Amino acid sequence: MASSTLIPVITDAGLQAAFNASNTGLAAEITHIALGDHGYTPVASQVALGHEVMRVPVADGAPVSPTQIHLTALASGALQFWVKEVGFYLADGTLFAVWSDPAQVLAYKTANVDLLLAFDLTIAAVPEGSITVQGTGQNLSLMLAGELAEISAAGIDTMTRQMRLEERLRNGGL
Repeated sequence: MASSTLIPVITDAGLQAAFNASNTGLAAEITHIALGDHGYTPVASQVALGHEVMRVPVADGAPVSPTQIHLTALASGALQFWVKEVGFYLADGTLFAVWSDPAQVLAYKTANVDLLLAFDLTIAAVPEGSITVQGTGQNLSLMLAGELAEISAAGIDTMTRQMRLEERLRNGGL
């Protein structure tokens, strides 16, 4: 699982799409996240990733604030690679924003192991309300992760105490 706050470069085409949507009273929809294995410093004139390896639909998304959107997606399949670049694509195929770094690796996608992606995408450069998220409806929320970990730890603790008690009973004493 990868979870990061990304401050991407909003592309010229992405910015234009946001302003066009804002002017018509509509919103441009982020529908896909692309992952690539090329690290570099992104530029606003980009129309594609440096080396896209896979593109996945956004599972879910919601505004965190007027300038931030939380997105989740699931990268699955046999491919394996270092994730060094991320692209956020609109419904019409426009590269809205891109994040990459010449030295930083975001995650590693292992073959045949799902990689849960959770991004808080900062979109302060576009008009408020001009970007929305169209997801598949697959809820990949990690909001209960802490609670589930506590429940699991308590269950394991109970099983351990039960096993110790059973062992003591087998050995003839309490």
